Amino acid sequence: MGRSEHLPAPRHETDIVEAELVPDAPGTELAVVDINDTLTDEATEDLASSGRENTRQTYEDRWTMFARWCAEQGRTPGPPTTAKNLTSYTSHLRRQGRPPGVLRLSIAAIRHMNARAGHQEHPDQAAALKIYQDHRHAWKEAGRGQRSSAPVDLERLRTMLGVRLSKSTRDRRDRALLLLGYYMRARASELSKLLVADLLFVSSELLVATKRVSKNDKSDEGREYEIDDPACIQAVRDWLDVLAEFGQDARLLPFLRTVDKWGNLGPVSPKGWGLTRQAVNNLVKGIAVEAEIDVAEDITAHGLRAGVPTDLGAQGYTAGEIKEITGDWSSTEMVEKYRKTGLRRAGKRTDDGRRAAALSMLRIDQSQEDE
Repeated sequence: MGRSEHLPAPRHETDIVEAELVPDAPGTELAVVDINDTLTDEATEDLASSGRENTRQTYEDRWTMFARWCAEQGRTPGPPTTAKNLTSYTSHLRRQGRPPGVLRLSIAAIRHMNARAGHQEHPDQAAALKIYQDHRHAWKEAGRGQRSSAPVDLERLRTMLGVRLSKSTRDRRDRALLLLGYYMRARASELSKLLVADLLFVSSELLVATKRVSKNDKSDEGREYEIDDPACIQAVRDWLDVLAEFGQDARLLPFLRTVDKWGNLGPVSPKGWGLTRQAVNNLVKGIAVEAEIDVAEDITAHGLRAGVPTDLGAQGYTAGEIKEITGDWSSTEMVEKYRKTGLRRAGKRTDDGRRAAALSMLRIDQSQEDE
């Protein structure tokens, strides 16, 4: 069989193209649309539900805000969205004093929603990005850099656990949430997605917790965490006992659940959620405030993820060693930040070697000044 038999015959002007006639505008002739330039209903549906659930929800929220602004301005959001609408909305966010990250996320969300509707690389973002870049530069010059969550290291974790010591349903859930967040270096979204089946006691002294879906995962295998801290093991057991009492300990049910003021478990959402990502974040922030943590206003659920590398940094481990030990970061950039935070919280310099030794020799002799 020759090579030419595998190739499609070239299209000529007389070839029949399957197409449909659609109205172009009232009072005008019908336009011919090539079916090859249209999406099937199935593809449209798949695009609409594409991407990770958390990212998709974030983009949809940003799109809703953009669409609301368009309605107030008498504009049409699309899709397709015009470049001028995107640019004007970006300018609006800047003049509202929103952080640069909000501008960048909104631009990405609007283009993502257009792509989901079949309008790839639309709208043109060049002008909107100029506004974003100028805003980011001005924001940094004003000393308003992006704030990150303060780490919940062991010292702060113990203090937060200290206000959750009762046998109440809420306290038992919160202890399990805090301890798993710390030992699994988990994001709020990862904690919210934990299932009962993800917590496995392989012995009385060892718990294997599985993070099935992670932002940085390159495979579908998830990631396992071996936890041998008796406090964490007991907290997970206590909460599983609560779930069993309510008949909610089936393997594929969510591990973390809402709890009302009477101590009853809330229902699982239609999407299969027990606690949402935002609910996890609010819980951690609330506990930090209640425990009067020194940096309570700067603590979010992400602080639990930062706890272990901060504590290892205080013990003198390098960023590279922490990255290798934990296996949770693809680069050392963020790990280095946590390492420095840990050392400084321990009252130690973050530099080392000859440089640290040289600078540490420079001292004011206070005794001479007192004379």
